[in-house]
Amino acid sequence: MNGPIRWMIRNRVTANLLMVFILVAGSFGAISLRKQVFPEFSPELINISVAYPGASPIEVEEAIVVPTEAALESIDEVEEVNATASQNLAVVTAELRSGVDKQRVLDEVKSAIDRIRTFPVQIERPIVNLASPRSQVIQLVLSGNVGERALKVLAKEARDDLIALGAISDVQISGARDYELSIEVSSDVLDAYGFSLSQLATIVRRESLELSGGEIETRDGRVLLRTQGRNETSEDFRDIVVLAEADGTEVLLSDIATVTDGFADSDLAATFNGQRAVVVTAYRVGEESVLDVAEAVHAYVASFSARLPEGVTASVWQDQSVVLDGRLKLLIKNGILGLTLVLIALTLFLDLKLAAWTAIGIGISFIGAFALLAPLGVTMNTISLFGFILALGIVVDDAIVMGENIFAEREKGRSPLEAAEVGAIRIARPVIFAVLTTVVAFAPLLFIEGTLGRLLIDLPLVVITVLLLSLVEALFILPMHLSHDDASIRTSNRFLGRINETRARIDTALQKFISGPLTRGVRFSILNPGVIMSGALASILICFGLIGGGRLPFSFLPSIQGETVVANLQMPPGTSVERTLEVIQEIETSVLRAGDRMAMDLPSDHPSPIQNLYSVVGGGGGGGGPGQTDTPRSSSSSRASLTVELPNPEVSAFTPLDFETAWRAELPELSGVRSFAITSDFFRVAEAIQVQLASGDEQALKAASADVARELAQFSGVFDILTDDDRGEQEFQIDLRPDARTLSITLEDLANQVRGAFFGAEVQRLQRDGEEMPVYIRLPESERDAVADLLVFRVSTPGGARVPLDQVATVSLGSTPTSITRREGERIVSVTADTDESVVTTDEVNRQLERVVLPMLSERHPGVSFSLSGERAEQDDTFASLGRGFMLALLGIFALLAIPLNSYIQPLVIMSAIPFGIVGALIGHAIIGVPVGLFSLFGIIGLTGVVVNDTLVFMDFVNAEKARGLVLEDALLNAARQRFRPIFLTSLTTFLGISPLIFERSIQAQFLAPTAVSLGFGILFATLLIMVVVPALAVTEDRIVRWFKRRRTMAVESAPPSEVFSSAGT
Repeated sequence: MNGPIRWMIRNRVTANLLMVFILVAGSFGAISLRKQVFPEFSPELINISVAYPGASPIEVEEAIVVPTEAALESIDEVEEVNATASQNLAVVTAELRSGVDKQRVLDEVKSAIDRIRTFPVQIERPIVNLASPRSQVIQLVLSGNVGERALKVLAKEARDDLIALGAISDVQISGARDYELSIEVSSDVLDAYGFSLSQLATIVRRESLELSGGEIETRDGRVLLRTQGRNETSEDFRDIVVLAEADGTEVLLSDIATVTDGFADSDLAATFNGQRAVVVTAYRVGEESVLDVAEAVHAYVASFSARLPEGVTASVWQDQSVVLDGRLKLLIKNGILGLTLVLIALTLFLDLKLAAWTAIGIGISFIGAFALLAPLGVTMNTISLFGFILALGIVVDDAIVMGENIFAEREKGRSPLEAAEVGAIRIARPVIFAVLTTVVAFAPLLFIEGTLGRLLIDLPLVVITVLLLSLVEALFILPMHLSHDDASIRTSNRFLGRINETRARIDTALQKFISGPLTRGVRFSILNPGVIMSGALASILICFGLIGGGRLPFSFLPSIQGETVVANLQMPPGTSVERTLEVIQEIETSVLRAGDRMAMDLPSDHPSPIQNLYSVVGGGGGGGGPGQTDTPRSSSSSRASLTVELPNPEVSAFTPLDFETAWRAELPELSGVRSFAITSDFFRVAEAIQVQLASGDEQALKAASADVARELAQFSGVFDILTDDDRGEQEFQIDLRPDARTLSITLEDLANQVRGAFFGAEVQRLQRDGEEMPVYIRLPESERDAVADLLVFRVSTPGGARVPLDQVATVSLGSTPTSITRREGERIVSVTADTDESVVTTDEVNRQLERVVLPMLSERHPGVSFSLSGERAEQDDTFASLGRGFMLALLGIFALLAIPLNSYIQPLVIMSAIPFGIVGALIGHAIIGVPVGLFSLFGIIGLTGVVVNDTLVFMDFVNAEKARGLVLEDALLNAARQRFRPIFLTSLTTFLGISPLIFERSIQAQFLAPTAVSLGFGILFATLLIMVVVPALAVTEDRIVRWFKRRRTMAVESAPPSEVFSSAGT
């Protein structure tokens, strides 16, 4: 390595060309880097959705879910199968083993589904696809006091226009019901004309078709044949001839039935600020940019609004580009501020030129990293930008060590060129291995399993890439720049002269500290290693005891808040849409009261606390975040959600959590509500608390889930306790009487007639505005909206007679669940809850559940299995994979330390310093008042690399001094005096580099603070650690080695001569 370094120092053009190449390549990479709020990742899932119109959840489970689960059992690459059966819909999710060929498995799954022959004929074509994240960018809300059809037509126009722009390729419409053409005919009319409903449906089908008739070969060529009679409009259907008399009289469908071109009979109603609304959502796919998509929508809205009819407004909603822009600016601001503080510190302690080139070197490493990150699939997002800020606190180390060593050689009187060569070559080996140990320390983050691993992988990729480029810059570019001109900037400029004077005073004070307190402290450590080691071990035990005892709170995942607060409402099954609307309006009123109360405490020029209010009845709640996939859901009149948009956090004086608290205070007593939950989180990787129960006994599941909910309610600070175990929706269960067979009525005949009359018999499917539009024939609503209608329904017999339903069947009242959840072929129930971290942490509740509550419930319900899911499962998976990776990383660090030190013992001394650095990180959490969590570990991993780096440089100098003939004690004293400045500077600059993030109060960055706290405060304590604890460790190690040598010598001396010679011979 000495040759290439010396050659690059003496070949200025080569070093400069290398620098330019890195900058140019990085600039091109930065241009191609996509911008996102969070990284996208494709979950290793295959979704199978099958619509079964009119079917209950139990029917869906038995007819679709169970055969699908059986079909997937033979596919080895499928690790787990989860399924949900709800009204009209089955959704089966196959979780794949890691690393499999997803496309090949997808083909196998499709083939397996195609081989199922037991699916009912009424189902729609199964949809099988790989789950892919949908990156929602922005929504356009069309609202007004106009009809639903008018809004949907405008939404369709907006969707087509946006796609035609070219910048957006995926636009979807929501909040509006599907189109449907309904043909309704009364029982009396059917009786009058002698039709059954199924006969009339057959007539309509036969009179509406388009069929190829083959072709005719003529002398002039081939001519195709086609029979055309497909009906496309309501008028076409009205003109269908259903009966032709002998005298030529024709009975049209319009004569006996009402044909309505309208919407599906589903419970879906959306409002925006109190007016009917339809939402147009633009997604980002492929290489599209979030900012470009949002900009295109904003520009379109400006022109589209001008041509909207009176009473209709177009509003932008859920604009993720604002969130992205705010977070990028915030993190960039913190990065620039940190870099500025680093530059100031280097200027005051070293030299303006050295400080400038060190800062430029950091910039070169950062810009060059973009050239490698783009091909690796990294995007510009919150996680990757945080990786750059974390790298800022780490990569400066090797540049400082290299630059300070060259600066020290200049202070000895060497010329700039000679100082650069001697200083760079002298420190090259420890710098190389120091960087490599940090790379190895971050490597385990690349292999974290589960959702979190895919979400956070950009962080280690950024840090490792920047570290490797910084090593190249420190070895081959920085020494060349420091090898020219004088050691310091000329002082003809008064300002620069003052800087140099200040630096000289600081250097004098630093040298006094080194020769005084530091030397005395190191000498005390050398002479009293037992005292130092005892104190250090006691600090470790105290800090880890604080976590174990709950004094220092632990929270695995931080809360990531957005700009909205979302409430989800679930009424008892079967609740009418009118009743659900009443409750959601009560909740809306409480939102407005909370907004008014908060406005009273805000400045007059502060934006309104409530920017917009969107509610939807019949659908689920909003949300967002990385990895979110669209899962089909059936609509339900008992389900509703409410989303409140708050002001931009950059200008808001309150947080979403503040508004959530105010909202809860204004909520009335909601009577008859099954569940209600509010969240201000932008997204969640998993539920804070989730207990999954599995059993084949449905009643046992109900009882056990109720007990879990009761136990959770006993915890202070636990709220929003929800269970997906529903009490079921009422249903009439129809059984065929034995004597009905004498009328030649089969169970299939009965089921089809009841289904056709009350749900409808599908006769055709049309295409309208890019969506399928079914055509149903059924009884009019007046004959199917009451229980009595079922009891007087007349069943048609094969002989043409019509008999009352109760003559051929028994009707009994029962219940059916609104949805059924299954895992690995077994029904499961989940109980979820949230926690108030100021009262109790999620980890405390989960530990109590695991140790006390669930074992007790297992004894009470022996037929039910209980398991902690949600955040606890993510925590176990993450820590398991992280633990395995970190153990391998420690072995790698040991090997990388053993090579340059040529020792098996010294690497252990250096690595023994790692726990003491963690003590500083934990003390930092206690000082700042943030809980320890997963993001804290990332900082500790970075801290591990820095502590090992500085300790390696220190011990390398100790070895060099010992090689000169000094005893260990003198070598340690000299190393402390000579290496204190670079070690102190690396600690100071690391802390300064990330200090803006430590003290950042913006909610958009607070979830990243634990990482910065771990690294920043940990590295401050590392200076004391290396100067005091490492010498004590080194002396202890030396004494132990010498003790073993003396024992071995004594053993040899006391042995008989024959044994000594025998031993020597071996």
